[in-house]
Amino acid sequence: MKLSVFTVATPDLTPAELIPVAKEAGLDGLEWRYTSTAPERRNEAPSFWGNNLCTIDPATTTDEELDALAETVRGHGLTTAALTPYLTAGDVEGTERAMRHAARLGAKAIRVGVPRYDRTADYNELFAKAVAYLESVETLSEKYGVKGLVETHHMTITASASLAHRLVGRFSPEHVGVLYDPGNLIHEGYENYRMGLELLGPHLAHVHVKNAGWFPGETAGAPWTCRWVAMDRGIVDWKQVLADLKSVGYDGWFGVEDFSGTHDTKTMLATYATWFRSLAEQA
Repeated sequence: MKLSVFTVATPDLTPAELIPVAKEAGLDGLEWRYTSTAPERRNEAPSFWGNNLCTIDPATTTDEELDALAETVRGHGLTTAALTPYLTAGDVEGTERAMRHAARLGAKAIRVGVPRYDRTADYNELFAKAVAYLESVETLSEKYGVKGLVETHHMTITASASLAHRLVGRFSPEHVGVLYDPGNLIHEGYENYRMGLELLGPHLAHVHVKNAGWFPGETAGAPWTCRWVAMDRGIVDWKQVLADLKSVGYDGWFGVEDFSGTHDTKTMLATYATWFRSLAEQA
């Protein structure tokens, strides 16, 4: 079992600070958040999607800095499992830059863009756009040796395993895969875990670990809302997910991205490693 952390969930630590903490917690790898922080947010308190200190900036990070980071990661006996940008479907230039940087770090995968679905554009048009983009992703993957991963994510055209499979099924699993996120499926896209995993087959490439739950509105008739909760407290039955992953022979990364705020960063990482390895033994 290979455990990692997506650094969106560790906003208060710099990369240099996180590496020894992750090692001490018992993790095996790191998934670096890869995006630019808006100048007006850099003086804010650290946050997941705002002033996240554990972020690689594609616009300013040099090759020398990437090489130094890769050396530090290796020196602590860890692996860069993935580089995780926030790409837009169709951004081939940004995708190539991310793959080049990922290869420099020794990462074997990046997250690629998927069209958002919000009822303002027809699904079929968005799907065609995504297919055209993934054709370029596949070519870039062949060039850099870095796989492009489509994430199962609410409010996109790949909200479920089956929708993700419909998109990636025409591409080689050596170059295009799926980042399976059961926590996201609680928001939208839930399917029987094992059925979805069996459908994905060789395209299953990575798993993210978090949890969520649904809560009623404060007044009668108010809509329910979905919110992030502690990893072991939400709707996702992780013991069942692990058993289903085991049934399909999955042996890849499990990357935590706990957004619940239940623990401070160091405690969250240590709790994750202990809890998840114990759960895997029971599955």
